[in-house]
Amino acid sequence: MKHIVYGLTAILTSDEAAAAVLDYAAALAHAGLTDVIAVPTVDPFGTQTTTSILLAPALGVLVEDAPDDPLGPDTAAFVAEVGWRAQAVRSAPPPGS
Repeated sequence: MKHIVYGLTAILTSDEAAAAVLDYAAALAHAGLTDVIAVPTVDPFGTQTTTSILLAPALGVLVEDAPDDPLGPDTAAFVAEVGWRAQAVRSAPPPGS
């Protein structure tokens, strides 16, 4: 499990989801783009929920280790979707081309 730290808040999600968020944030920053994503997360009480994050070049995202949680969210579909989005951003022509 990982904490995604965004602003003054940390959200708990799977290792794979956190890695996908960082990868997508890097792709968006490189292209000068923004997007909003809905990340499957676990709240402080252990309930699965969703947290929306604005990814933009000027906004920092930090990922840090967290204790494993056997009741963590199922993030496979999210990871696939965000991976597809990152690939689409990377394969698009540069802005102004």
